[in-house]
Amino acid sequence: MKDVSYYLELNYPVVINLLPDHQFCAEIKLIPGLCAYGATMPAALEELERVKVAAFTLMLKQGKTIPLPTVHLEIPIDTFKELPQREQIEQFIVV
Repeated sequence: MKDVSYYLELNYPVVINLLPDHQFCAEIKLIPGLCAYGATMPAALEELERVKVAAFTLMLKQGKTIPLPTVHLEIPIDTFKELPQREQIEQFIVV
């Protein structure tokens, strides 16, 4: 089993929204409920890092699976058909 430092080094996509009360919400949508708030974007991101450490530590302690970040690519079909590794990549295609 991987430890918390492994997951903390991964680059999870973060979404930041400005809320009606002028607070910022930084959220890792891949992990439901993993969000943090701040008066500025940097403050929300800094708080998200603290929350992420606590959440990942708790999830591992409880034996829960921490989802790994994924990459979303959009490749024109003609370009994809010409890729030398196309057959290896096809198993990961989501339509």
